[in-house]
Amino acid sequence: MEENEKSTEASAESLISFGMENTYLNEAFYHVFGKRLISQGYVDGSYILKAVTRGSYYSQLKASGLQGLFASKSCVPSENIDIMTGYLENIVGDKAKLTALEEEALVFWIFLPYLAASKRQQRKEYLLQILERLLAIYTEDKEWELGISDGVIFDRNVCALTPIDSLEKYVGEIFSLKEEYRQETLLYRGQSWLNYLLQPGIKRERHWLEKEDMMYQEILVRCAQDFVHCATHLDYLVEMQHYGLPTRLLDVTENPLVALYFACCTNQSRLGEVLILHTKPEMIKYAKSDTVAFLAALPTLSYGEQTELIRLCKNGIQEENDTEYKKLAGKLAAEVKSRNPAFEPRIRKADLLSHVFVTPLRNNQRIMKQEGSFILCGLGEEEGKGSGMDNMRCQDKDGRKRVFVIKNKEKIQKELDMLSVNRASLFPEIDDVAEYIREKYR
Repeated sequence: MEENEKSTEASAESLISFGMENTYLNEAFYHVFGKRLISQGYVDGSYILKAVTRGSYYSQLKASGLQGLFASKSCVPSENIDIMTGYLENIVGDKAKLTALEEEALVFWIFLPYLAASKRQQRKEYLLQILERLLAIYTEDKEWELGISDGVIFDRNVCALTPIDSLEKYVGEIFSLKEEYRQETLLYRGQSWLNYLLQPGIKRERHWLEKEDMMYQEILVRCAQDFVHCATHLDYLVEMQHYGLPTRLLDVTENPLVALYFACCTNQSRLGEVLILHTKPEMIKYAKSDTVAFLAALPTLSYGEQTELIRLCKNGIQEENDTEYKKLAGKLAAEVKSRNPAFEPRIRKADLLSHVFVTPLRNNQRIMKQEGSFILCGLGEEEGKGSGMDNMRCQDKDGRKRVFVIKNKEKIQKELDMLSVNRASLFPEIDDVAEYIREKYR
């Protein structure tokens, strides 16, 4: 055992040294693991930690030069790191840029020599050693205490993991949290993959964020009849969100079972997550709130105007003394007044950067059934960075974010179905009900 540890440690050192001269390898580990560990403190590593075969990368990489790495005859995996880096030099060469799929496949390939069930512990140690060394390079001033639990790699200083494999355990954990946060309101969000970020659709792709105003106006022009019942900018966003357009809204629910369903209903091979958020009851806004009104109108501003507002909001000048700010904020206020003549045109800088919980009018069946609410996201930071949304998450007594890792998805879905929490009950449109019935009797 001790000999294996020394061997993997030496291999990790050699791989890091090789990676320092090969940008593609360094970036692959950063994009697959490092970036999320640095920003969130945890990442799903199960595709490597629980893998037992080469998977389907050979067929997926048909148009890629990396396919040769997965050809059984040309590249025979070896625990000798010199042989493995030799393959990389011959097949990948000095390629500067890889696609997301190529990066994922490359990281997977590094661990091929350790995929046998008998070498799982060695694989785990090898991965930890590589990541610890890389993280020390990426973040020189931070101390990491990496751990692995149920396929999740996490920083013990930042996260407290709770694995959920049954409805019974989940309900017990929720009751405990409700008791702990009894003076506050809890809201829940289910995500079918642990690696998804807590951010609205519009911030998941940079080009969506840059074209937000165009997307917003184009759907209003093309589908005018679908918005005739909308009275406010929030109404517009809710309708757009309903039909899948990326918006500033992030769906949450007041019902923890609904969130659990969404964590289980897709991505069956991935680990899911239920994010649990908390706020003071008086901080929850309603549809007629002035703050909601101007945050919901932000999509009418161009990306350049939004970027300028972010700069002005952070320049340290009081609103009443900032001529540039008053001019741009006045344009936003005029947009709001076009829908709500009673709106008071006073927009605070801090409010423009904030995110708020919103309880909308439950005037459609889907929102009613899902007990839906939203987080309405302000300008925050570009692409959701530094936006403060993590501050909404429940924490343990040591200040670590609580991470509910959802596994055994099929079993949990069956348990939820017994309580009538399923596709037919949460999506009452006839096509969704028909799909549920079809699958039920398959």
